[in-house]
Amino acid sequence: MRNKYLYITLLSVLALHAEAQGQKGTRQAPKLVVNITIDQLRSDYLDLFAPTFSTDGFLRLMTEGILFEQASYPFRDIDRASAISSVVTGASPFYHTITGEQWIDRSTFRPVTPTPSDLAVSTIGDELKIATNGKGKVISIAPSQTIAELAGGHAPNHVVWNSHSRKKWTSTDITTQALQSMTLESLGQDSIPDLLFLNYEAGAQDQQTYLQLDQEIARLVTQTETQVGKGNTLYIITSTGYCEEKSINYETYHIPSGTFYNNRTANLLNMYFGGLWGNGKYVDTYFKNQLYLNTQLLESKRIKISEATQIAKEFLLQSAGVKEVDIHLFKTHCGDMTIHLAPGWQLSDENTHQTEKAKIDLAYFPLIVFGSGIQSALVQTPVTIDRIAPSIAKAIRIRAPNACHAIPLF
Repeated sequence: MRNKYLYITLLSVLALHAEAQGQKGTRQAPKLVVNITIDQLRSDYLDLFAPTFSTDGFLRLMTEGILFEQASYPFRDIDRASAISSVVTGASPFYHTITGEQWIDRSTFRPVTPTPSDLAVSTIGDELKIATNGKGKVISIAPSQTIAELAGGHAPNHVVWNSHSRKKWTSTDITTQALQSMTLESLGQDSIPDLLFLNYEAGAQDQQTYLQLDQEIARLVTQTETQVGKGNTLYIITSTGYCEEKSINYETYHIPSGTFYNNRTANLLNMYFGGLWGNGKYVDTYFKNQLYLNTQLLESKRIKISEATQIAKEFLLQSAGVKEVDIHLFKTHCGDMTIHLAPGWQLSDENTHQTEKAKIDLAYFPLIVFGSGIQSALVQTPVTIDRIAPSIAKAIRIRAPNACHAIPLF
């Protein structure tokens, strides 16, 4: 008798599990996915200005959606291009090869700006095109042409950017363009899912900027619900994961700081190598905080590139302001070495008279998931941004990008 009751109980549990799985499996995919990346969005500023936000913007998304409090990028030296590329591919620059907004072409020693043809892997937009035979629409909107094109992937329907160099786009302009594109392209109006990528900016890092962002997020969500239908859109919002340091007079407060001259460093390294191996131009060129070695000269002298970079690293670490040196052997679209400066230091080139403040990689920033099928939750476990693309893929039931190894967020 006891075994009989156990058997019946087991059957009941299995039936309930099967029902739950069936309900989960039949959950409708969103008609539209809106992936929003906000340049330099910071958690501390969101918290600081939250009391002044409306109830329909950030506060609604954070309370009704899933708020991941500790998101980060799984690599260093983040900028908009490398960040956006990682969001849409679910991979690091090692795979997608977009290492920054510019790099040096070794054949010409001139800066190169990336285009989608430089993306070495597929994006989530590409995978939607493959899965739907080109019927799923992919739209990308950003202030910068480079960012708009990279987010759109290899075969977008429409890419929009600010072509007027004299007029800077505001958050209002981005939202207006997004809503116009929804109408013109009929986004979310059939059973085939569409993707909309938006890039806002929070670079000013002041209350007015965050208030305007809050208002525009509210306007976007409200009008999208009207056009596409409430519950038919999935939103994923996050940061580019860095911020540009503001001008601060550290010396006034006796805080350690200084200027690192990359042109002087290249000359000194050439002299040092010359003392070891004879005269020659061992450093081909430099670009920002990266050094490009003369591999042909090293090969002619039968010096291994690994040996030269290791010696250079030990030499550079003795320089004032240098905190770390990364070596990049045989990597695409970057120098052989990247120099990381200490906090408070700036990079300067006396030949071009350009000075660049150090970008600060944020320790963490928010990632918000809101909309179609999402239940409210607060997640304090750290997550990485490469999990966004597979999450979108799972939601709209397509394959994740081909270099993505991360698991979905939900």
